[in-house]
Amino acid sequence: MSNKDNKEPWQDTIKWEYESARKREKLYKQTLKKFATDDSLKDYLSQYQNTEHAVQFYAWQKARWLVDRDQTEWCLDYNSSKDLLNAQTCLGNIQQKKLFDKQCQWRAETFKHPAIETTSDFYYWEKNILNCPFIDPITEEDVALYTEFLQQYLGEDLTFMGHWQDYNSYNSSIATVAKLVKKQKDEDEDENDEKEDEDSLMPPWYIFVNEHRGDGHYLLLLDVRQEKEWQYTRIAHEEQRRIAVEKLKVSPQDRRPTLFVIGREKIEDFINQVEEDPEEVLKAYKVYQQFYDNPEIDSMEWVKEAYHDLEDCNESFPIAENITDWKDALIATSQQWKNTKIIRNLAFFYHDYLFRNATGIKNVTEEESLAIYRKMADAHKEEILLGRELSGEPRDLNF
Repeated sequence: MSNKDNKEPWQDTIKWEYESARKREKLYKQTLKKFATDDSLKDYLSQYQNTEHAVQFYAWQKARWLVDRDQTEWCLDYNSSKDLLNAQTCLGNIQQKKLFDKQCQWRAETFKHPAIETTSDFYYWEKNILNCPFIDPITEEDVALYTEFLQQYLGEDLTFMGHWQDYNSYNSSIATVAKLVKKQKDEDEDENDEKEDEDSLMPPWYIFVNEHRGDGHYLLLLDVRQEKEWQYTRIAHEEQRRIAVEKLKVSPQDRRPTLFVIGREKIEDFINQVEEDPEEVLKAYKVYQQFYDNPEIDSMEWVKEAYHDLEDCNESFPIAENITDWKDALIATSQQWKNTKIIRNLAFFYHDYLFRNATGIKNVTEEESLAIYRKMADAHKEEILLGRELSGEPRDLNF
């Protein structure tokens, strides 16, 4: 494997920043040289006083404009299309609840479809939700109900929510990362603080639909299928572990600890170990910590983001009601504005969705992400088949 294949994710960014800085510096110097040597420009500047600073400022700005043009154009295109993309994502959110209900039925073995072979297939269809072949199409009533939901909801950004099909977090007693995070959060809360509801892990849209359509009964269905799958994956994992142990006998594992330079204690220890003059670096690090890792500054990040999200609100729009803290009110108002834009664009994507369904054209998906989840689902299926084979049973999914 080449060094190119091994490069870290941030290396492209570092290279781009370095090359951009060099280009800006070069253009800056070229512009200054032109102003210093071009007689026509000298004549133009002669009618003004104190021109040196103005020329330097212009030269630097010009370098930024030219070098950063492609990136700036991309940002402009992204900002102009962001509202449309958000609406398209939220149109898919409508279908996630239907898929989750089908998952409950499939796990209870009251529903079957060729597109579902194992529990992992639901994660694949989560990423390909608008093309899912076994859930009912979106209706005008669905869009109307989701619009009603958006008008009330002020929680997490709905366009970034994921794990819609995380059955074990929403409808089982199995320990999951989401449950552990929630437990830690609850333990950290003050006793006088209002506690979250028991079902707070469930996506708010699911709860809203259950309350308005009475679909909560799917949560009462027993999960029969998962334990059957685990029966075979445990056997497959044991075989995989045995093979791994045999390989380690030939090529022993490197037991040296992994180096992490993250967190205050580890960073300070690393500085003391590698620097010739650690005190100077430690002082600089502590100054950086005081400024950038200040909890009060961190607490304003959501406020800054909310202000940024309201920059395109060029119409009369009400401030969120019944919130006394101005920061919380600004954040809530920003969320209401984003939801309003989603509502306005939902109709466009709903009609596009209907057109695609009527003509047999697939809805747009993120092919790279889709391929990853297809690979994960196929790997889970292979583990089950391996477990079946090792158990002396047919290599199929009829169990």
